[in-house]
Amino acid sequence: MKPFLIDPDAPGRIRPPAPPAVFGLPVRTLGIASHWCSPATGALLAAEVGRRPRNLHTHLQRISLWADLDDSAAVTAAIVDFWIVLGPCGRALRQRLLQRHAATLAAAGLADYLSARLEPGLDRHDPQVACPGSVLARPVEGSLRFMRHSATATDLP
Repeated sequence: MKPFLIDPDAPGRIRPPAPPAVFGLPVRTLGIASHWCSPATGALLAAEVGRRPRNLHTHLQRISLWADLDDSAAVTAAIVDFWIVLGPCGRALRQRLLQRHAATLAAAGLADYLSARLEPGLDRHDPQVACPGSVLARPVEGSLRFMRHSATATDLP
């Protein structure tokens, strides 16, 4: 890629490159067009998931993209992020994803764990779902209860 482009209207003028006005991913399809199917698009979708985690369409595009690229670690991370956002909702959709990507999740050691978590969903602090590439998982080992209330001098008789 050239760092600068010549302006066709003024050949003596040099301007920095800019993306075309139509730049963007398709918003109505779950599959990514073949010319956008790259790890860079996956990074773009991961950043979008981090900014707007409740956009389920972006999650499904991300899962679809990584599945098309045959990157099992990234598919696993994208599915974990999607399950975190769904919470206890979307059991049928989670079941379909679990069936479709069973081999990938089994290789990561998460297939049985996720099938046991179909009803309640996943907690983002669960240490079992710690996987590289996950944007939303914040695994914590131990207790999430950081403060304990104890009796103070005013509470005692």
